[in-house]
Amino acid sequence: MQARISEASKRINFRYTVTMFIKINRAVFEKKNDLVIAVVTAEGLNNSIDNNKIADFFNDAVAKQKETLKGQAAKSLYDFEPYHAAMRNFGINPSKYQISIEALLNRVSKSGSLASISPVVDLANAISLKYLVPLGVHDIDSLMDDLEIRFSNSGDIFEDSEDKPNEGEEPVYASGNTIRTRKWIWRQMPVGKISEKTTNIVFPIDGFCTNLETLFEARDFLAGNLKTFFGCKTRVGVIYKNSPAFKISNLSEEDRRAEKINPAAIKAAFESTGNSNGGFSDKKEDVSENPSVFVFYHSDTETPGIMFISSMEKNNLVKTKSEARRLIQQGAVKINGKQITDIYTITPLNDGDMVQIGKKHNLKVKMSC
Repeated sequence: MQARISEASKRINFRYTVTMFIKINRAVFEKKNDLVIAVVTAEGLNNSIDNNKIADFFNDAVAKQKETLKGQAAKSLYDFEPYHAAMRNFGINPSKYQISIEALLNRVSKSGSLASISPVVDLANAISLKYLVPLGVHDIDSLMDDLEIRFSNSGDIFEDSEDKPNEGEEPVYASGNTIRTRKWIWRQMPVGKISEKTTNIVFPIDGFCTNLETLFEARDFLAGNLKTFFGCKTRVGVIYKNSPAFKISNLSEEDRRAEKINPAAIKAAFESTGNSNGGFSDKKEDVSENPSVFVFYHSDTETPGIMFISSMEKNNLVKTKSEARRLIQQGAVKINGKQITDIYTITPLNDGDMVQIGKKHNLKVKMSC
């Protein structure tokens, strides 16, 4: 009994002392350059109390889609081709593995109903039906590492033993080596399942530069209704190629007040590379122009140099810390115009400092907290 209490205590302490992010791995952008994920976090939510207004909203969303679909397949009425094309680009058959919103619609079309799961999941499903976007629901407290969209690794743990992919073959949502969602936006795994005891949640809404306004509308509508119905703290953000990580735990008050990125800024980022169809532009730009963001992840227990190479990895600029060290030793990194060749000469960074990595990356520092 004492051991179980101790483990529970460790788990709670972990949630409030470890900083975690939702992020997109660099290799994913190499396959799908215009991927955008709108993010909502909810903190201190009570999912154990029935809410008639949520139930009404959920039932109304299902009824509207039932009337619209009239027994037809969702793809015959709605244009999911951008998602289908992305799935094919990832090597996934979208007919066999339907994106989550399409599967939801087809369930409504076939049965005329949708099972109620819990207040917060019902709200998420209703918003998914309303805006026609894939919307995930992940329990933050069950994460033991960052929630990352990446390609599968050989050591990954899949709760469903069928059709286990080869290394690097399948895009997944993963936390550590535990797979949370298979085949990008096909199916969430039981691990991290939302229950009436769930209190802290991250909601990713997947899409592209082309449906950016819809993603933001769905995100802000979700955040507003989480506050209204659950009285919880919410935070909204977005991750894309120039800002690939968003903090979801151990939040400071400054994190909660962080300036939002607007759709225009994201569209400008895609236009500046001249390509939003999934590949990188061949255009070579002067690195002194159009700086992107370098999120510097501060730690009270690490030296500035260690924090810097860790931040390079978290910003998906390198695959490993060893690669970051090697780039620094080779003289490929500059901070405020000064070449750095030894991590121990790096001093603490501040908002607005400039980081240049190779010839491709000119980055403006933004402190994580």
